[in-house]
Amino acid sequence: MKIIQTLLLALAFSSQVIAQQAPNLYSIPTPWERYSHYSITLRGGAGLPIGPMAENYIDKVSMDNYSVAVDWILQQPFSVGVEVSQSFFSKKLPRAIYNIEDQDVSAVQTRTLKQIPVQGVASYYFGTPNARIRPYVQLAAGASFVDYTLYYGNLATQEQAIKFTYGAAAGSRFLFKKDGSVGADLRVKYNQTPFDFDYLDRGIGQINATIGLFYRWW
Repeated sequence: MKIIQTLLLALAFSSQVIAQQAPNLYSIPTPWERYSHYSITLRGGAGLPIGPMAENYIDKVSMDNYSVAVDWILQQPFSVGVEVSQSFFSKKLPRAIYNIEDQDVSAVQTRTLKQIPVQGVASYYFGTPNARIRPYVQLAAGASFVDYTLYYGNLATQEQAIKFTYGAAAGSRFLFKKDGSVGADLRVKYNQTPFDFDYLDRGIGQINATIGLFYRWW
């Protein structure tokens, strides 16, 4: 009987030693944490004109505002990528008398502005790549196609140009499940584009509040 008890004690002790020496599979980093990977994000939401644009040209919120971004997410809490966006603002004024080429014209004035920026984006993340909630901040810069068109009835004044553009953003990502590939994105972004024409002689400023979905892979 003593021999059996001794063998059982020895077996229990050896199993504890083996368990302590065996790797803890649950503590091994996931591929998202061990390797750099990629993500694509689709966003859409509201655009709010600010500054001289809101004061002198269009002050209405637009829901015609969306973007697609592709990012290379590094092992460190950084990522670099490219984002292509489009925004469109418009405002219609009541009929009034305007002086156009030394002639008084009664017309309904419709103000429009379209932008298609292509920006390089650098992001810094808070938390690990596999965190269910992962806040981030961003800096962006690039070039934007600007289409300024001001209608007086059927007549139009138009200026199209490629301009430097820059911005900054803060947001957060939300994984739908741990170790998952799909999640939601919430972001607020400030954009500024130098532009000098007609009513917009001090640039184009806007704040975009968007919601989106992202997919990541490695």
